[in-house]
Amino acid sequence: MLVLEIKVLETHSPLLSTYPQHASLFSIIDNDSRALSWVFHNYLLTFIHYHENGGYGVDFCSQYFPWHKLRFSSCPLIVCRSYDKEILLSNWELSDLIIHLINTESYVFFFRDTGNDRKHEVLISGYDLVSKKFLCHDFWNGFYAAKWLSFDEIKINTNKIPHVDWAVDYLDGIWTIQKTNKYKEKDDFYYETVLNFTKNDLIDCFKEYLGYTNHVSKVLLKDNRRTGIEVYEIMIDMLGRQKVNLVNRPFDIHAFHLLYEHKKLVALAVKNYIDNPIYLEKAEMLVNVAEKLRNLVMYCNISIKEERMYKRYDSIIATIKHLKIAEEQLFDELINKYDLEIQRNLS
Repeated sequence: MLVLEIKVLETHSPLLSTYPQHASLFSIIDNDSRALSWVFHNYLLTFIHYHENGGYGVDFCSQYFPWHKLRFSSCPLIVCRSYDKEILLSNWELSDLIIHLINTESYVFFFRDTGNDRKHEVLISGYDLVSKKFLCHDFWNGFYAAKWLSFDEIKINTNKIPHVDWAVDYLDGIWTIQKTNKYKEKDDFYYETVLNFTKNDLIDCFKEYLGYTNHVSKVLLKDNRRTGIEVYEIMIDMLGRQKVNLVNRPFDIHAFHLLYEHKKLVALAVKNYIDNPIYLEKAEMLVNVAEKLRNLVMYCNISIKEERMYKRYDSIIATIKHLKIAEEQLFDELINKYDLEIQRNLS
């Protein structure tokens, strides 16, 4: 196999980036209509997991099972493989292995040892043999981006991933990700089902989101999770508990950024499947409110970092309530207007 001095696989700005597994996946897959169809099937629902002591986390919720696993392996736009790191590294130096995998057009994804007993996911998409550096994708200063790191800085974490009741149980090994054109074959039933999102699917998602149906939520309940519109009520409750037991600790920005990215995805789906500018305007208003909410939390975190207590719980809770009401009204309108139309067309 020819080894180039420099090789970089194609990546682009990710559609979703709240968590590393989202950002890495979406920096690889394309944003064509069939890719978006798979995304809408898997990311238009959200769920919250929480503890009674006030801790919580929010993530995207697939209509499919399971939700606590990486979506890499279920995505028909890529070929994904997981390898035992002990076996691989018994025969390879890590840097040589990464170079070999990139030469096979494989992106490499694993937990990197970041020092001081810490670890973080990293996606590697390229190498430079002259400067002895890898092109690594991760969150640098809070933003997901690419950065060249020397071979010596790339060390794999050797500890097993601790399991908690809502953990995404993954990355005990080394993952390779390759793009595939197989999903473009129209005679494959599975791909046609997942990659043929329709207005009917969108309305079904909104029904599940508001609780008119419970195909997803009844399963989530078993693991102390709530989905859709219930996310807001749990967040409000948890924030209320934190306000009573006030500590000078930053908010976890992930939940608020995920809400913002979810509203952007909702607006994109409405633009693609609802031919009405009034509803698109309302969907874009949700994006603006969610962005305002996220920015408010970021501002509070900056104030805390500067050693000034600045937790505007009342403003944050009021904005969450505003977002919840506006979203509920929009989804109700769309269900009432288009569900009957869809049923007539089906009959």
